[in-house]
Parts: sequence; structure tokens; C-alpha cells
Amino acid sequence: MEQNLYSLEEMQQINPKLFKLIGSKFEEAERINNKPYSYWKSVFTRVLKSKTFLISIILLVIVIIMASSIGIGQEPVPVNPPSINIEAPSLEHLFGLGRFGEDLWTKMWIGTRTTLIFTFIVALVQIALGIVIGSIWGYYRKLDITFIEVTRFLTLIPSLILWLIVIFLFGGISTLPIIIFAISLTSWIELSSIIRVQIIIIRNAEYNIASRVLGTPNHKIIKKNILPKILPIIIQTSTFAIPTAIGLDSLLAYYNFGFVTNSLDQASLGSILNELLLGSDWEVYPHLLIIPVIFVGGISLLFFLAGKVFADSLDPKTHR
Repeated sequence: MEQNLYSLEEMQQINPKLFKLIGSKFEEAERINNKPYSYWKSVFTRVLKSKTFLISIILLVIVIIMASSIGIGQEPVPVNPPSINIEAPSLEHLFGLGRFGEDLWTKMWIGTRTTLIFTFIVALVQIALGIVIGSIWGYYRKLDITFIEVTRFLTLIPSLILWLIVIFLFGGISTLPIIIFAISLTSWIELSSIIRVQIIIIRNAEYNIASRVLGTPNHKIIKKNILPKILPIIIQTSTFAIPTAIGLDSLLAYYNFGFVTNSLDQASLGSILNELLLGSDWEVYPHLLIIPVIFVGGISLLFFLAGKVFADSLDPKTHR
């Protein structure tokens, strides 16, 4: 007790001139002295710091520009085909000559342009249908059984057989709109099922219940509350849409149901691979197979890497 009093006496001997009375500042006390936070600014900051994303995007832009400019209005077949059609890559023909004397450099970029158009359309349809159907399926409980039965029926039939049935119903003509329609019948199931599960998990969260009590329409709750929460999962799943579409192009071309004819002035990456695998020339001239495989695998890998980094950057847990 005496020690405490002694300490108090010492404290009273402190020179008050060493201190300055500030007073109370209620406004500053209520103010949060922190840097302003922007979700999308944080997302793009993380994305732009990723070397993998930047390299993938730069390479994809280069591929799209070259595919959009090379070979337009040109036929990859020379006017006077050489006596020996196939040639190895050289300075004159960077990718060599194909089975019919065509310039593979021009043909590969024509095929890339056609495949990218097909891929983007199929991926956009798949993602759009998956998000819309998955949101309705997961949020509205009364429709759950209906969607389960529909997806069960569609998954009972092998996808390839279902696509061929649709093509035959339209007269056996495998044009681009018909193939996109056929693929769209089943392409939405995987993404919508994932979205359904995620919505069921957070559908009865406190903030969603509060929004319903306040009279917020259901479509606004889905749009404002739920979809932003599961956006990283949607993007992560959608990264497989483009590589899958490229694979579908090759699969349909292999069964001669591709959306381009097997002619010298039209091509897709799938039809080029199919044309090469029908013969054995690639065993003598490996570049005939190596170059298309690099194009198909390289483009798929670039889209996957860019999408994966973007999906990881959307996760709020990785911010700040």
C-alpha cells in the first residue's frame, strides 16, 4: 500500500508542461482510419501480379490476332502442287506442306479461327444455361424434383448418341447451329449441378433470410447475394468449358460429324487431326501430327491457366 502511495506521489511530481491537452474528438473516434477497400480493384491487382495470367493472356491475344488475320480469303493449296505433296518445315513453309500440298501454316490458322468461333459459342451457351438453370434449380425447392428427373433422363442417354440423334432429326446435316443446339442439350448439367449444391449451402444464410423478410425479390437475392458468393466456383468450373469444346470439335470430326467439310479451303483443328489420323503419313512426317497437337493442347492449356488464376483471385479469402 505504501509502495502504491509512493508511486502516486512521484506521478504528481511530473511536469504538466510536457503534455498537451487535446480534448475529445467524437468524429475521429467513429471514423475508420483504414485504406478504402474495393473488391474488384483487389481482384485485378492480384491478377495483374500473376506472371502466369499475364503470359497466358498475352499468348492468347497473339493467337486470336493471328487466327483472325492469317488465311482470310486465301486457300492453303498452291496453284501448282509439287510432285511430292508432303514436305517438312522450312523457311519457305514454316509448318511444311500437308498431304495435298497445302501450306500447313495457313491451314492451321484457318482451323484455329474456326475452332475458336465454335469454342466461344459453345462455352458461352454452356455457362449461360448452367448459371440460369443452376440458380433456379438450387433456389426454388419446389422445382428440385423436376430438374433431377430431367437431368437423370438426359444423363441416361450417352451424350454422343444424343447429339447424333439430334443431327439425324435435322436431316443428317451437321452444321454449326445444329451441333451447338445438340451440345447445349447436355452441356449445362455439370455446371448447373455445382451451382445448385452451392446455392443450397448458402440459401438459408442469415443475410438471405433478412433479405426475404425485408421483401427483396428472389431474383435480386440470387443476383446480389448468392451469385457473387459462388462466383469463384463458377469461374473455376467454367475454365474447363473451352478445353472441353475444343475436344468436342475433335471428337465430332473423328466420327465425320464435324461442322466443317473435309475440303482444302475449310478446316478446324478437329478436322485436321481427323484427316491426319486416317492415314499413316504422320509416321513418316511427324510434324503433321505434332503441330496440330501443340495447337490443340497449347490453346486449351492457356485458357485453363488464365481462368484458374482469375478464379483464385475472385476468392475473398485470399484478399488483404
